[in-house]
Amino acid sequence: MLPLIAVESTHILPTNRVVFGDARIMHVMEGAVEVQTAEGAHLLASGNALAIGAERWSRINPRSRARLWTVYANERFLRAQMALLLPDRKRVRPGVHPKDWDGAPLLLMPGISRLQLLAPLWRQMSILRDGSDVPEVATARTVELFARWVGLVAPTLLAPTFQGKPRSPSGATAPPIRGRLTDATMLGHVGRAVRLLSTRMHEQWTVAALADSVRVSRSHLTRLFVAHTGTSPTRFLTEIRLTEFTRLIEETELSLADAALRVGWVDPRVASAWFRRRFGLPPSQYRLNPHPHLSAREGCDHCDASFGGGRPASELVM
Repeated sequence: MLPLIAVESTHILPTNRVVFGDARIMHVMEGAVEVQTAEGAHLLASGNALAIGAERWSRINPRSRARLWTVYANERFLRAQMALLLPDRKRVRPGVHPKDWDGAPLLLMPGISRLQLLAPLWRQMSILRDGSDVPEVATARTVELFARWVGLVAPTLLAPTFQGKPRSPSGATAPPIRGRLTDATMLGHVGRAVRLLSTRMHEQWTVAALADSVRVSRSHLTRLFVAHTGTSPTRFLTEIRLTEFTRLIEETELSLADAALRVGWVDPRVASAWFRRRFGLPPSQYRLNPHPHLSAREGCDHCDASFGGGRPASELVM
């Protein structure tokens, strides 16, 4: 079991009141949400984040279609790591240091530009729980990604006197994932490809077709995706399909087969297999009690099979 996971979600309808055994940090990437807690309501716009301790209830009420990245963390791990990375509590904003935070909702305002830099790290965290790596490697990688995450947000956690001038990573010490989808030089390639996959995820994309659509070679497009989104175009499409499939399971009465088909999976077994890899339980069970399941996952029985249209998986983006 990993000490933390990251889950991307979209919301149109309000959620039920839920209590998690882990601390969680909700980051609003698009839209706006009102998060209701025992301490009151908190309106979060794009670029805002809210940290909530374990065993505290919350309810999300989206003001429009909203997209979030939520990190669920073992609170003991989170506090220990934050104390290590922020050793001098005098330099930290009041209430932020783990010795000062009582678990009550804590509003953070890192800004949308910084969250866009963090999204590729969270996507890699999400993928780590699919069982591709042995647990020891997955855990080590998770801690590494967490450290990079804190490195990017640390200036927003410090008291104004100690923040200094903002500095972007550069040179040999820069992390390889920069998440620069907002960079003007990338909008013509990765940005266009991301928009195509996001708006037309129901289509049976191939890497070649996607590369042709944005007028780059397959190999170059794959390199760009890995560098700027944290994963390949194949896995990126799988992840956004899975996020929308999850919303449909939670917010609509569509059958599992119809929900799978709507996001582009002809075979509902594929949707169920990927869903189990993310949440550790089948979508039918999630529908009865919708919340992320943080235990170890079972394998994906159908993930190496053909993904629709009778074509082999190697030819499909998924």
